Parts: sequence; C-alpha cells; structure tokens
Amino acid sequence: MTKPFFLTFRWIALWAFVMIAPCSFGIVEISDTLVSSLAGKPDTVQVSMLLNFVQQHYREQPIRCQNYIERAISISQGVKNDRLLAKSFSLAGVLHKNKAEYPEALEKHYLSLSINEKLGSKPDMASNYNDIGIIYKTMQEFDKALEYYLKSNALVQELGYDRGIVMTFNNIGTIYEAKENLPDAISYYNKALQKAEEFNIIDAQAIVLNNLGEIYATMGDQVKALSSFKQTLHIDSISQDRFGMTYSLLNVAATYMYMNKFDSSLYYFGLSKTIAEELDSPQHLIHVYAGLTQLYEKQKDYQAAFNALSKFKTLQDTVYNQSTAERLAEAEAKYGLELKENEIRLLTQEQFIKQIEIKQHKAELAALISLIISASLIIIYLYFRYKHKQFALFNKQLLNQKEKHLAAIVETQEKERKRIAKDLHDGVGQTLSGVKLAMVALGNELKEIEPAHGERYSKIIDIVDSACTEVRTISHQMMPRMLQEEGLIPAITDMLEKSFLHSPISHQFEHFGLDKRLKENVEVGVYRICQELIHNIIKHSGASHVNVQLFKNGKILVLLVEDNGKGFEFSNLKSNGIGLMNISSRVETIHGEFNLEPSPDSGTLATIRIPIE
Repeated sequence: MTKPFFLTFRWIALWAFVMIAPCSFGIVEISDTLVSSLAGKPDTVQVSMLLNFVQQHYREQPIRCQNYIERAISISQGVKNDRLLAKSFSLAGVLHKNKAEYPEALEKHYLSLSINEKLGSKPDMASNYNDIGIIYKTMQEFDKALEYYLKSNALVQELGYDRGIVMTFNNIGTIYEAKENLPDAISYYNKALQKAEEFNIIDAQAIVLNNLGEIYATMGDQVKALSSFKQTLHIDSISQDRFGMTYSLLNVAATYMYMNKFDSSLYYFGLSKTIAEELDSPQHLIHVYAGLTQLYEKQKDYQAAFNALSKFKTLQDTVYNQSTAERLAEAEAKYGLELKENEIRLLTQEQFIKQIEIKQHKAELAALISLIISASLIIIYLYFRYKHKQFALFNKQLLNQKEKHLAAIVETQEKERKRIAKDLHDGVGQTLSGVKLAMVALGNELKEIEPAHGERYSKIIDIVDSACTEVRTISHQMMPRMLQEEGLIPAITDMLEKSFLHSPISHQFEHFGLDKRLKENVEVGVYRICQELIHNIIKHSGASHVNVQLFKNGKILVLLVEDNGKGFEFSNLKSNGIGLMNISSRVETIHGEFNLEPSPDSGTLATIRIPIE
C-alpha cells in the first residue's frame, strides 16, 4: 500500500524536537536594540543576552543570530567561561545544521561536547549527544546517529530526566524505522509511549502514537494505524492542541480512505477542514484539499475531485506567493541591517579576494602543469607496459615453439627407434634365426659325413648365434619391449642389470609410490634419461657403485641417479656433452627439471623432477 502523502508531516515536525537541558541563565526580553543595550554590562551578562536572543529567534533571523553567536563565542573565549562557551558552540551547531552545513555543525557540537565532558556536565552532554545524533540522522548516517542517541538515552536515564528518556527512545525508534527495521522501531516507540504514560507527558504521548500510526500505515496494518491516530487525536483534544488536532484528523481520514471507508474518511476530512478554517491556516487547508482530491478520485466523483484540486492549487499558489513576499521583505530588512558593516569590510574583502584570485591562478597553473606531467608519465608508463607485454608474449610464443619443436624431435626419434627396433627384430633377427636353424641342421648332417669339418662348422654357428643375440639386444635397447608390456619399474630393472652385467660397477635400485602406469611419453622419457645417465657413468665416471631411486612425491615424479666416481667440471658442464644435451632436451619435452650437483660421496648426483598430474 502506498503511504498517504500527509501522514509524515506531523511526524517530521515533532521528531525535530531537540532535548535541551535547562539553561543556566535567565530569559531576558530582547528587541532589535540588543547591541546598543549590551554596552556597560558585564561580559557574562552580554553572552547570556546574546544566547537568549539566538535561542528565541534562530529560525526567523538566522543571519543576525549567526553574527550574535560568533560574538558570544569570542567574548566567552576572552573571559574563559567554559560553560557559556559550550552553550555558544552548541547553538552555533544548530545554526549550521539549519543551513544544511552539516560538517560545520558537527564540528561545533563536538567542541561543545568536549568542553562539557571536561566540566562533567552530564545534562549538557546528553543534549550534545542528542544534537549530534540528529545531524547524523539528517545526513542518513543511521549507525552513527543510533550510537549517539543511545549515549544520550543512557545519560538521561542515569539523570532521571523524564522528557529526555521519552524523546531519546522515540529518536532511537526513528533510526530503526529509517533503516527499515520495523520490529525494533515499534519496540522503541512502545518503550517511549510506556515512559510517556508513566511520566504523564501528554505531548510526548501524541508524538509517539503518531509515529506508531505512521509505521503501521507503512506496514499496511490500517487497523493498528487507525487506533494509534485516534489515540493521538484524543490526546490533542485533552491538551487543546488545535493545530495538532488538524493533523491527527487528517491521519484518521487518510487511514479510513485507504480502508475504503469513504463516509468515515469524508467526515474526518470535514472536521479537519473546519478547525483549519477557524485557525485561518491555509497550510492545513492545503493538506485537507489534497486528501479530499484523492478521496473523491477513489469514489470516482471526478467533478468533486476537480473542485477540491482547484482549491488545493489556489491555496498552494497563495501560500507560495505569500511566503515569497515574506522572504523578500526579510531579506531586504537583513540587507539594510548589515549594509554598514558590509561597507566597512568591503575594501578589506576586495583586497582579500584579489589575493585569493592570485593564489587561485597560481594553484590552477600548478595543477595544469601537474596534470600535464601526470598525463605524460601515464602515457610513458602505458607505452612501456605495452612493450613489456609484447616482449613477454613474444618470449612465451618462442618458448612454446621451442617446446613443440623439441617434442616433435623426440617423438620422431622414438617413432624411428620403434621402426628400426621392429625391423631388426622382425626382419634381420628373424632371418638370422632362420639361418642359424638351417646351419644347425646342416651341421648335424655334416658331422656324420665329414667329422673333421663338423667342429669348424660349429664355430660358425656360434658366430651366427652371437649375431642373433646382438641384433636382439640392440632391438631391445632401441625400444624395450618390457617397457611397453610391463611398465617403467621392470624396464629400468632390466636395463640396469644388462648395463652393469659386464662391468665392475655394483648398483642398487630403489622405488616406491608407483603403483599405476604413467603416460607413455613420461615413461619413455624417464627410461631414456636414466639410460643416458647410466651410459655416461659407465663411460666417464670411474665409479664403483651407483644408486638409482625413483619415487612419487605428491604430483611430482623424482628420479635420483648417484655415483661415487670422479665427478664433473661443473663450470663448463652444460656447454659440453651430447648426452647431457639429450637429457636436457628430453626433460624439457615433459616439462621437468634437470639438476646436476656434486654428491656427498664425491661423485655426481643427478636429480630429475617431472610433473605427472
């Protein structure tokens, strides 16, 4: 449901109530001759008269009150009267707040609070907290506003300040309502209402009941809203607050309208209209006719709605023109009052303005130069950043090409090895085996015919047998069938046994963590790297023992080959040796790392780390 537009008016006016602690100086009747009447009076009395005038007239004469409050601050600082100074800062904050100068208003209220904290004046501190909360509420910084309302509430409860307790509970409720936390808002409004009834503060009861009605209307609970507004109307009747009654009657009428009880709504609009006419209050009548326009539209009585709207427009224009004329007259009066002071200050101000213009020109020039330099630096930075990105992209592409090239070479080598191994095994190997079998059969026949030639023929058969074995060995070295059929661990075991079979070098092979087969390119790569390392050790190291370890560490496959030989010259190690270059190339193709370093046993330790997942 859309909330009636006029329901918030009384709530705003009443919420603006500021809980001010009782003033420590008496009320003095002040006229426009205030400044002349201050002559000869003690400084503290002058400040009290100025503050009393500001309290009474800060709404309708804000410019004059601003001048008086500055004078009060100056005198209070001169006589070092902290209590009057705190009060002056507090009223200065109110003036700034009314001009929507919220940072300045907060500054003045905080200055007042600081002084009151030093004085230990809890009533004034409670007022400061409440004023600060109001400003944060206006700025829609609801959490800050709630913090200071709670501080004010704690103090007024400690002091037993009845009205302050009611109004701070009410103010806390407005914060929760603004934050759309309606259950907590209702809870605090009910606390405020309970205290207002307990302390018999009639006007505060009306404030809280009106707020409760407004929040129930927002929630669409028209029954509870109507009950609250009628209780507010009853209180207005008891207190004879006829202005308040017009708003309460409007709220009741609007609620009936949204409940589609049009006769009751029309009755209460009529009562509100009668009182507004008696009070000669066009502002109230504006709201009456606006509500009647809505009511008649809902009843589809468009002629009556048009008439009500016409009266609404006429009254609105009248009030606007009257307010404009009043503001113009007030402005002219203020202008005449301050004209002499302005003339006295004019020359100083002109000189000051010229100085400001000069400084502003210099500042603008400096800002322009700074902007040009900053823009230049940004352009240079972006250019070099672009060049750096292009260079990095080129290197990345180059590295990718290199990796693809190496992978293609290794893949081609392995394919060629497989082809040659297959040809040797299936072609030459099979042929030699056939020749051997034929020669054995022929040799048996020859021994029976020519025993003397049989022994020589047996030696020839042994040579053919050695050739068959050699072909088979070369075939297996080029592409071990055991690697393809049984996996990496059996293949390395077989390769180590055959490599060291005719060598004085002892060896040890340890492995763990490899329960599953790896990708073919990884298994072939690791096998070839290990084969090349063993070949180098046999050929160059002069070692008497070799230790080989193969294990999985997380997602990394690690191959360690360590010997106790004479080692390498590590200063020029990577620039020499085709074998080591082959190892490095193979490691790169499977994205691994290859490292050579002296071993603890004065030989060489080769470490290969390969990502396998």
